[in-house]
Amino acid sequence: MIARGVVLVVLAAALTAACESEDRPGAFVIPGPTVPSSLPTGTPYVWDSREELAIWVENSVSKGSFTIDGSGNAAVIRIDRPDAQWTLRGPDLSPAPTDVRTVDIRYRWVPDASLAPSASRTMLVAAFFETTAKLPPNYYNQAAAWATFEPHDELSEISFRPGQYTPPIDVRYIYFNCFGANRGVLEIDRIALVR
Repeated sequence: MIARGVVLVVLAAALTAACESEDRPGAFVIPGPTVPSSLPTGTPYVWDSREELAIWVENSVSKGSFTIDGSGNAAVIRIDRPDAQWTLRGPDLSPAPTDVRTVDIRYRWVPDASLAPSASRTMLVAAFFETTAKLPPNYYNQAAAWATFEPHDELSEISFRPGQYTPPIDVRYIYFNCFGANRGVLEIDRIALVR
């Protein structure tokens, strides 16, 4: 019985020593998916036309029920299921702008007419900026900003409020996330970085 205990202690010591050896490989990061864009925007860092907005929808990272309606600068990203979680990922920005303050969206949010009078009609949307700025460790180099979309039958513009970061920051890419609102239709007509 004692011999067995000694063997277990020796085995545990050997494994611990192996874990502490200096021969282990260095850490590496598995890069996430990219959204390359060979299309330059008409105005730098402003996505307004059908082709420019399509970059946000037609990639492997964006998730949700999106369509692009309209043509030219009258095009919109249409989200038919804003009651489900959705994510819109923008293109990789190269060169990355270094003087970004926040992001603006021009949108139309029309809640479903059959909603009960007591139902919420606002939508909280987060914008995350991938940056090289030094942020607290738990933010993984992503600065966040928020906006509350109010119902509007006409296009309306909103600026996202910076969260834990102090502008200006550099931005490698940006994505929007919403955990869901209520039934209705959300249209995004324009996305613009504010510098």
